[in-house]
Amino acid sequence: MTVRAFVVLLLVTVAAIGVGDLVARDFTAPGLERSFAVMVVAAAIIAPVAWLLERAGWIRGGWDPAQAREERRRREGAAGQGQRSGGDA
Repeated sequence: MTVRAFVVLLLVTVAAIGVGDLVARDFTAPGLERSFAVMVVAAAIIAPVAWLLERAGWIRGGWDPAQAREERRRREGAAGQGQRSGGDA
């Protein structure tokens, strides 16, 4: 994710929570019900914006569990190389 995408999503999130609060205040009771309504409205606003930023190339999409596992093995292997102990020292 680029810095521009982060800043845009941060500003959109703050605005979406404000809009969600304005909408939820009229239709829900205070407490958990209102919090859930604000979350749903904010997600409905943020998700399309994030999708558009991904399409614009500001966010790299996808997560490959196999690639993450391979990177973790590589890091553990590099850390373990410096800690090897010889048998007959």
